[in-house]
Amino acid sequence: MRRFVLRVCTLALGVSLLAPIGAPAQSKMVTVRIASIPNDDMTSVLYAWRSGMFARAGLDVHIDKASSGAAVANAVIGGTYDIGKSSITPLFDAYEKGLPLTIVACAAVYDAKEPYGGMVVLPDSPINTGKDMNGKIMGINSLNDIGKVAMDAWMLKTGGDPKTVKFLELPMSAAPAALAQHRIDAGQMTNPPLAAALAAHQVRMIPTFSAIAPKFLFSVWFTTKDYARTHREVVKTFARVVSQAARYVNTHHQQTVDLVSEWTGIDRATVATMPRVENGEALIPAQLQPVIDAAVRDGTIKKAFPATDILDPDVTAK
Repeated sequence: MRRFVLRVCTLALGVSLLAPIGAPAQSKMVTVRIASIPNDDMTSVLYAWRSGMFARAGLDVHIDKASSGAAVANAVIGGTYDIGKSSITPLFDAYEKGLPLTIVACAAVYDAKEPYGGMVVLPDSPINTGKDMNGKIMGINSLNDIGKVAMDAWMLKTGGDPKTVKFLELPMSAAPAALAQHRIDAGQMTNPPLAAALAAHQVRMIPTFSAIAPKFLFSVWFTTKDYARTHREVVKTFARVVSQAARYVNTHHQQTVDLVSEWTGIDRATVATMPRVENGEALIPAQLQPVIDAAVRDGTIKKAFPATDILDPDVTAK
């Protein structure tokens, strides 16, 4: 299973600079090891950790950075981490293959009114529609990533044939250079790296994610079914704290600029002016089903399934 057979050594440790503030000492703290790629959809968890919300709830959370959602999934399955964050589509692949993963909290919701990611091209590129992308090369973070599902949906809606596109696995941060060197015709990026590239006039963004649905679940926190079964209260506490933190960070963007800048390595001036992710406050099945259906049309998965099948029932919004 190539999509998930990524070595855990690709996970990079690197959050020691983000020391918790004001975390009270507790006699019975439960250690929770989590991992994520460094994006803005991590803000609610970072805030809950930095402000001491997790600690006050009895969770001693340890956070590591990772190279991709697929690497995180592999590490969670292998037991290196208890909970991980990923874009949603790699989890569909895991579900279809019978891997025992379940979604326990929302990380980000994509809203077409404020797109924070999509396909990027050079500023003077003639590419504007799916038809223009026929026969082109696109750099993508992962071949089973939501970016490819969105790209295919956008091409079909705008006169293109996604089967003619050659996809090349490429980290988002490498897309601007690859475009400038004409190694690819288009790439996939989300904020904050996208905001930095836009500010430097390196790329132009086309909001291909909007082709999936006007609003949908973009990234999530997940664990194994075994961990969720044996750590019921930990999972429910984690989900509750993340939801509470999301309500704060969604209305306090300027107060979390330094936190996001520190975590992602993006200049604070860029973070302060870029469109910010809507950190999800609840797991809503109706916001997940359009992505499942788009993944079936794309061929990422073979068969549709009810969104509730992959959501932990104890933390899903009723």
